[in-house]
Amino acid sequence: MRISIYFFTTVLISIVGVAMPIVAQASSVSGSMPAAIVATPSWLIIPSIGLNARIQGVGVTAQGAMAVPSGVSKLVGWYKHGVVPGQAGSAVIDAHVFAAFSKLKYLKPGADVYVIMTNGTTLHFVVSVAKTFALATLSPQQQLFRSTLSADLNLITCAGSLTSDHSTYDHRLIVYTTLVG
Repeated sequence: MRISIYFFTTVLISIVGVAMPIVAQASSVSGSMPAAIVATPSWLIIPSIGLNARIQGVGVTAQGAMAVPSGVSKLVGWYKHGVVPGQAGSAVIDAHVFAAFSKLKYLKPGADVYVIMTNGTTLHFVVSVAKTFALATLSPQQQLFRSTLSADLNLITCAGSLTSDHSTYDHRLIVYTTLVG
């Protein structure tokens, strides 16, 4: 019988010029010990804005930014090298403002956010606040991938106006949520 046991290590990468902790999975081994099962997020449901989206694990782009699922899809992206939703710290999910997160700006404090995990567990988060940051002043380590003792989920998308080269938007909307059950 093959049982997979996962070992984790912390490494640092640079996202938008800021070093951040990343959890990397090592190899599996055979044996008779119980398996360490790590559930990952599979669905994001936000009833108040009618969102029911499959979650895709994303990493970083060649430019060092957090990757985003295709803008022609309704997928959202969970930063798979960071915090897993439900664990202490800030898990991060992104999507394009013109795709899955087109209504994210309408989320209000107190709104319910649900993450369905691959093991069937449903995590219930509640919106605490939504904030918009100028892209030029956004500090991913301080405003997005914040180190916290609580289990937080931060949702991010573009906001503001298209830049002059039409490559991105000049602001980012971050919706902060905290696990309540």
